[in-house]
Amino acid sequence: MARTETTRNIPRLGLNRTEVALAMGVAPNTVDAMVKEGALPPARIWHTRKFWRIAEIEAAMAEWPVDGEREADVSSWRASV
Repeated sequence: MARTETTRNIPRLGLNRTEVALAMGVAPNTVDAMVKEGALPPARIWHTRKFWRIAEIEAAMAEWPVDGEREADVSSWRASV
């Protein structure tokens, strides 16, 4: 008799540093630099684990300038730290 595997669709609420880098197509060190620059929000901390809330990453990215639409004024799109 074949065993049926069930999977649950559990929504992701947060990502670790490596997952953020993978999702954005950059290196983990670039994530660190983006946080330092204010382009990404700082991580949330639970005990010793660091997580980025997906909603906060998306909100920060929505504030980035769109290529060709306006001159890149860094002060107008930096995420608040």
